[in-house]
Amino acid sequence: MKTADDRIYQLHATICKALGHPARMKVLDLLREGEECVCRLAPKVGVTESNLSQLLAVLRRAGLVEARREGHSIYYRVRDPRIFETIDQIRAMLADQLAQANELALAL
Repeated sequence: MKTADDRIYQLHATICKALGHPARMKVLDLLREGEECVCRLAPKVGVTESNLSQLLAVLRRAGLVEARREGHSIYYRVRDPRIFETIDQIRAMLADQLAQANELALAL
């Protein structure tokens, strides 16, 4: 029988997997400003609408985005903006690591 912690670990892993692709991260960044239509997201991400749909499906299954239909258009938005706090913390860690690597390279 799975415990509550086990379910949280599984959900955590699902979100981390969804965040584990550069194009999906770019999609989330573009949705930072608010809801956007697939037709406008695709060129900004640099993929076809078909590929974007696959990227969005992963984010949707992970509970990171949600969609609504308006006529023939589908609009996506971030389900819980707190995800950006997590993304920003990871980026801060990465920036620190890059700075340290650059300092080390300069010291050599």
